[in-house]
Order: sequence, then C-alpha cells, then structure tokens
Amino acid sequence: MSIILVVGIVINLCLKTDILYAIKRLRHFLSILIFIAIVQSLSIKGGRVLIPIGNTALLSTKGLQFSLEFLLRMSIIVVSGLIATSTDGREMIDGLLKLHMPYELAFMTSISLRFIPVFSEEFKTRLNAISMRGIDIKKLSLPKKIRVYAYLISPTISGCIMRSEVLAKSMQVRGFRAHPKRTMLRELKMGILDYTLVLISLLIAAAFLAGMYKHGILVTF
Repeated sequence: MSIILVVGIVINLCLKTDILYAIKRLRHFLSILIFIAIVQSLSIKGGRVLIPIGNTALLSTKGLQFSLEFLLRMSIIVVSGLIATSTDGREMIDGLLKLHMPYELAFMTSISLRFIPVFSEEFKTRLNAISMRGIDIKKLSLPKKIRVYAYLISPTISGCIMRSEVLAKSMQVRGFRAHPKRTMLRELKMGILDYTLVLISLLIAAAFLAGMYKHGILVTF
C-alpha cells in the first residue's frame, strides 16, 4: 500500500496537482481519519504491548498496524481522488466509455469522486455553524474536541445524503436513461502513448500480483 501511495503522489506531481492546497481543503476530513485511526489503535489488542497501563495494554503492535493500514488505505483513496479531480468530469466519462464501461457505471464513478470535496464542504459548514454560536474549537480540550467532532459526523453524512437525493431527482427530471443508447458530442481516439501507458500499467499490476502470490500475500480460491 505504501508503494501504491507513492505512485499516486508521483502521478499527481506529473499532473501538476496542488497537493498541499488539496490537503488544506480536506484538513477537517483528514482530522476525522486520524481520530478514527487513533481510536482503532487503542481499541484493537494483540501482539507486543507498546504502552501498558497497569495490567491493561493501552497500545499494542497489532493495534498500531491496523491503524497505519487504515490511514494508508484512506490516503490512497484521497490521492486517487485527486488524480480523478484533475480531469474534467465530462472527459473522464468519455474515457471510461472508451474502455467499454456502461454509461451508468461511468457516471456513478464520476459523481462519487466529486463527493469527496462535498463531504469536506458539509463538514466545514457545520464547523462554521458551531463557531457562530460562540464555540472556539481551538481552545477546547482534547476530550471535548473529540466529542464535538463525533457530533458533527452524523449531520455531515445526512447532508451528503440529502444532496445525493437532490441530484437523483434532477437526473430523473432531465430524462436520465430515457434512451438505451447515448450519443456523444466528441469521440475519443487512443494514440500510441495511450496504448503504451495502458500496457505499462497492466505489466506493473501483473508484476505486483505475482509478487504478492510469491510471498503468500495473495490468497487464491
């Protein structure tokens, strides 16, 4: 997962994506991920005890491993989302259709990636509402700050769900899937560079899976 994360960061740098600006915009969302990772590291027991409190293990190697794996997975999702957001949504859908993906799945993929900044915006709106009520989160103690963030998760998710319902109604009004076949304004054509990148990506993926299988990480049924 560390290799995949590094490759994703390199691709973002090649695409000239402003990673620092994206991290700044998603800082509240990232703080939630860090909070979940901390809770996960303290709640999962096993392995060697790192921080004991009496006869109880506050932090163990297994809990630390699970929390790091969670952070790596979510970091890969965020970095992949940055790669996708660097491209116009219409161009992304056209590219997925060129790969013979059904239009419904291509549209869902594009919309799901756009909801990452929407989640951050919803969370920021709730934080601003708390600040307007005279609560300065920066001056709160750590337990109270954790409690405030926990209270904000539920309304943030409900706000995203309400936005998705509005989007679904808008799609129905505009006749989404009214015809079985869609016509496109432009037709994409793959060049030599495109085929070369696809071939290199497939070779890297095959080598990665072969390495996992060789070391017993990939389980086959």
